[in-house]
Amino acid sequence: MTFSRLDLTARNRLTISATGEGRLRGDRGFSGFSLVEILLVVALIGVMASVFVINFDTLIRQNEADSLEQAFWQAASEARNQALFQRRPQDLRYDPEANAYTVGAGGKTKHFKVDTSNWKEDIETEVLFKQSLSDDSYRLVAGQLITQREIPLVRYYPDGTSMPFVLEIRAGDDLRSIEIDPWSGAELLAADDDR
Repeated sequence: MTFSRLDLTARNRLTISATGEGRLRGDRGFSGFSLVEILLVVALIGVMASVFVINFDTLIRQNEADSLEQAFWQAASEARNQALFQRRPQDLRYDPEANAYTVGAGGKTKHFKVDTSNWKEDIETEVLFKQSLSDDSYRLVAGQLITQREIPLVRYYPDGTSMPFVLEIRAGDDLRSIEIDPWSGAELLAADDDR
């Protein structure tokens, strides 16, 4: 039996798959991605990019509120320590012009500057100290029950306690209300709060 040169070349390229089907090595058949697969991947990338942009904007706003809160905790710790060690009440205030918390008694004050390096230029911030009113001091103003009043400062006492207060931080649309335990100086968490 004689084989032509064409038959020998075809025989060398013949491969048999695991299913037993023979196929020539040079024969590729259909390969690549279909149009539906490509469109699906492009749509998924678009959805993921939009979620990232939304979360990035929220992250920037949270960063501004976080820096206000972080500076507060540093100032509150210093006010408590100074009250304990100097055996004199210490006052904690927020200065919006300087973007800083101030701690001091008499004429000596220490400033705790808020880190504003990553803030947007047009961000509006507000820091308020509020004191809860007693049950018999509630007021009804324009149809709203007022249970807290704004106070200019928070006082820390030589025994390590402070006056009971709520810290309210607003950075853009982000509003945080942090109730402080006067005995420990820590944040009071609600039963359903997961922070």
